[in-house]
Amino acid sequence: MSDEKKAFYEYHSCLMEPWDGPRRWSFTDALRLERCSDRNGLRPSRYCVTKDGLVIMASEVGVLDIPADNVLLKGRLQPGKMFLVDNSGRPNRF
Repeated sequence: MSDEKKAFYEYHSCLMEPWDGPRRWSFTDALRLERCSDRNGLRPSRYCVTKDGLVIMASEVGVLDIPADNVLLKGRLQPGKMFLVDNSGRPNRF
């Protein structure tokens, strides 16, 4: 690692906590719902989007019994990432 890069990390390590605790939060503006995960990924969020427009997010897989042929998209919210449901009428971008 270069000295410049090492100095960058040393400086920024003073500004950020190495572990900021497990959390998951949601917020909305009535048209969009956003879900965020902590940067360590300690609170899992699994999601499933169905072909008929249902969005399911929970900490475990299988909270609802969704037939496999109705699943459009599924996965897990990665550490430090956001999941956005936009109900404003704009086209989906899956």
